[in-house]
Order: sequence, then structure tokens, then C-alpha cells
Amino acid sequence: MRIKCLYSLWALVLFWALIFALLIPAYTVYLIAFLFTKYPQDAFQIFPRYIFKLYFKIVPKINLILDIPDELPMGAVYVATHQSSIDYPILGSFIPKYLSLTNVNVTWIPIASTSAKLIGIRYLNSSDLGAVAKSYEELQKQLNEGRNVIIFPEGTRHQAGEELGKFKKVAFRLALNTSSPIIPIVIEGSGKVLAKGDPCYKTLKQTDVHVKMLKPIDPKNFKGERELLKYTQKLLQDKKDEMCEILYS
Repeated sequence: MRIKCLYSLWALVLFWALIFALLIPAYTVYLIAFLFTKYPQDAFQIFPRYIFKLYFKIVPKINLILDIPDELPMGAVYVATHQSSIDYPILGSFIPKYLSLTNVNVTWIPIASTSAKLIGIRYLNSSDLGAVAKSYEELQKQLNEGRNVIIFPEGTRHQAGEELGKFKKVAFRLALNTSSPIIPIVIEGSGKVLAKGDPCYKTLKQTDVHVKMLKPIDPKNFKGERELLKYTQKLLQDKKDEMCEILYS
């Protein structure tokens, strides 16, 4: 257990070292882009995207296997299953021009708060209805302008081997209100590396983490958000079960 925790500490230090090493060039490019483009954060976001990719190359215990198309849809709501804290960097390594919600509050750390905002992360305080409405408006504007949103509809992480948790409505409401496609993604295996409620790696063996992107779902084919939600959840659960049967049988 001690070795696993030491390895986890090394992996965490490596992750943040890579982040901080590129903050100066990222902010420099951002400030230049700020003078010429409407979305200067796109320039900033390029740096963490490559940091995430580099991180998964360096950490030998995670073998990331992506099954995604060469060209990704834009102006879409990407909804993914959620087992581990490494799921966000996984998605951030290949989805461009996105905003994503988190319930982890880093607003009290100035540089972390600013950097997270430029990367595309928005802290959502669900108890503040005004803040929730403001966040929803920002996400809706993002989609209306042909950009992407990443949401983990479970709102939390499920344990490896468990069924998906109950989905929240926000992703599906956004899709219907903006006529944006839903892009379902199954992430399977990340919970076998780093699970909810445990800061230490569960294994020191190399672990495959599979990422499968499914076909876009057109919200116009559904009567309302509840029907769209149920369909998407069943689709993700069925694909997750199918993948687990192939991978672990």
C-alpha cells in the first residue's frame, strides 16, 4: 500500500509540474491572442491538451486506448461515464474548444482559479441558484457559437464494476435548447487505476483505460429531456456492459 501511495504522489507531482512548467508560455500566448481573437482561451487551452497527452505517455501504469473518430463534432455536448479523477484529463487531451463543469472549488487559490478558468473549467456551486443560472447561460452561449461542452451527467464518480449513477438533466436540457448533438463516451478502466475516495493508485500493474466514442444523438428525435436522458443513459450502460464483458471475461 505504501508503494502504491508513493507512486500516486509521484504521478500527482508530475502532473502539476507539467502544468506549472507551461504556465508562462501559455499565458504569453493567451495575452497575444487576446489582442486579435474573440476566444483567446483557445490558444491557452492548446497547452494543457498536450500536457495531458504527455502525462499519459510518461506515466507507465496507464495505457490509454482511444476509439474516437479523426474529426470530432463541434457545437456538441460530450457526455461521458465517470470512474476516476483522471477522466477529465483524458477528455481534455482530445476534445477542443470546450467548457466543463466541476464541483471541486479552487476559487480560493488565485493562480489555480484563473488557470482552471482559461483551461475551460467552471466551478458549479449547486446551492447558489444565481450562479447555476449564470453557468447555464454561459454553456448555452458556448454551444450556440459552435463550441463544445463536456459534462459527466452522473455528477460524481461510480466505482468500477458498478452500474452508472442517476443522470442529471443539465446536459440534455442544453442539447434540446440549442439543438446540439449529444456525443456519448464510455470511459472504462480508469477506476481500476485511481478510484473514488482513494488518493492512492489501486495497482502498480499497467492498466488499460478504454475510451469509446459513440455516434452522435440528435435531440430533435426526442420529445423532451427526460426521454433523451433515459435513452442516452441506457445506451451508455449497454455499451459499458458490452465492453466489460469483452475486456474482463
